[in-house]
Amino acid sequence: MSTGLFVTGTDTDVGKTWVTGALAAAIHRRLGSEERKQKLRLWKPVQSGVRMGEAQADSYRLVHGSGLQQKESDTATITLEEPLAPWMAAERAGTPMDWDELVREGRQRLQADGPLLVEGAGGLIVPLTEHCLVADLAAVLNLPLLIVARPKLGTVNHTLLTVEYARQRGLRVAGVIMNGYEDELDPMLKENQRMIETFGQVRVWGMLPWVGESPQTDAAWSAWRDLWVETVERRIDMQAVMEYF
Repeated sequence: MSTGLFVTGTDTDVGKTWVTGALAAAIHRRLGSEERKQKLRLWKPVQSGVRMGEAQADSYRLVHGSGLQQKESDTATITLEEPLAPWMAAERAGTPMDWDELVREGRQRLQADGPLLVEGAGGLIVPLTEHCLVADLAAVLNLPLLIVARPKLGTVNHTLLTVEYARQRGLRVAGVIMNGYEDELDPMLKENQRMIETFGQVRVWGMLPWVGESPQTDAAWSAWRDLWVETVERRIDMQAVMEYF
């Protein structure tokens, strides 16, 4: 059975890419410290609203944030310039997405050596094509879901809806990471975690503070990784995460 996780969000701009990159850096270091050195791989099937190579691109942030020796062009399969759902962005660009080809690539990546960390586009019900959603790709890959959620007001509803929909689709929910808090002493954070765990019957693996602007140099990215690996190790239940790697 393939190992890894499929990272999705409760909605857009929850910091899913930052969480995936930081988590990948922490996982990579843990795998590298073991006798059986596995090669973690990243995949961003579809990204929109950017150009390949831009500092704002998810693929750029994933590669630099994780520190993996993986080319950006090997990380993202489809890049669309319009900041829209992939179906509409591809339609506007006049390049409809080849769903069958995307599925074939996903299966090939699963068969390669080492665990796979996949970052979806937005949430589970984002349309990739006229007939297929992000959830359909997650179902094909059959990797457990990691849901990235907001920490504040409204997150309970958004997160529980995502968990419920995932289960209706037969997707396994591994855990939740709440991302983007500003005040770690805010009692709402723990209250929201408690409600999500109670009604969703799902583990919240931890909470992360909001990430600021992207680093601008290789040295700055290296320092960023060190800081965020330390943060992830302190604030996320990495023992639970590593069960999937």
